[in-house]
Amino acid sequence: MATKKATKKAAKAPAVITRKPLRTLVYDTETTGLLKPEVSDINQQPKIIEFAVAEIDEGYEIVAEHSWLIYPGEEITPEITKITGLTNDDLVGMPTFIEVLPEIEEAFMGVHRLMAHNLPFDMGMLTTELRRLGRQYAFPYPPNQVCTVQLANEMIYGRRAKLTELYEKTLGKPLAQTHRALDDVRALVEVIRGQRW
Repeated sequence: MATKKATKKAAKAPAVITRKPLRTLVYDTETTGLLKPEVSDINQQPKIIEFAVAEIDEGYEIVAEHSWLIYPGEEITPEITKITGLTNDDLVGMPTFIEVLPEIEEAFMGVHRLMAHNLPFDMGMLTTELRRLGRQYAFPYPPNQVCTVQLANEMIYGRRAKLTELYEKTLGKPLAQTHRALDDVRALVEVIRGQRW
């Protein structure tokens, strides 16, 4: 008489759901000038000459950073040199925006939150450069976009605050601002960390 072997099924372990760490990207641009009204000819709009990013973890520590000098295809004015310290000689021979775009896209890929001081300007510059290439809809824009000017306006000042003001208010020391993209990004990271934003 054949006997049935009892088979014991192994108990399934409960599924463990691990939350991916949130990624925040802080960025800044230096440009050939200020944005003109959106209806202006795209060729009359300013161009990015420096682009910098810093990725910060949930403890507000920088885990990656990068900056690019970008040749705008035209000479920059003495006023821009005075503001940023960058000269035409610094930019000649540097890659163009389209040449650094793959690296910029890689830095933005998978980011949950984007932060900048005066985000509408920096985002406007980025989308303007992408529009020139017909790529404005093919960029990995992070879903959450935060402007620290707006945060400071709502929580601290009741008005638009410069980065130097926000830095001194948050950290209790002056910021020797260079108007270089990576320097400004690092200063903003300190503010974000100090404010716990």
